[in-house]
Amino acid sequence: MLELLKSMIDWNAQPSLEAEAGASIIASGEPTALIFCLETGTATDGEGRAYGDGDLIGFCEALALDRYNTPVTATSTCKLIAIRQETLETALNRGGKLVWPLSRSIASDITRRRLGRWEAA
Repeated sequence: MLELLKSMIDWNAQPSLEAEAGASIIASGEPTALIFCLETGTATDGEGRAYGDGDLIGFCEALALDRYNTPVTATSTCKLIAIRQETLETALNRGGKLVWPLSRSIASDITRRRLGRWEAA
């Protein structure tokens, strides 16, 4: 997925961030205006899901929700790329006008099922 995104977005123009081990990368309730790619390092979310080099963090929540539900914390020093949601939308729309709404619809279904399962536990 990462290589596909790099071919669609001017990767070098995206802001990069660094998070030390133990730092919050995404807080619950934070707006989903930015989508984070973990270039190097490791992180875990509030559900125990592990992220590593090249992973998009909380990607389905970012597409499906206005605010992140699941917090993510760095477990080692992380280098992150922050992609504005509008940048991703513009890139995906180059594939056709239905790509963005279909992507959001699929992400919404996945997120609804995952959050429903998490809240029932």
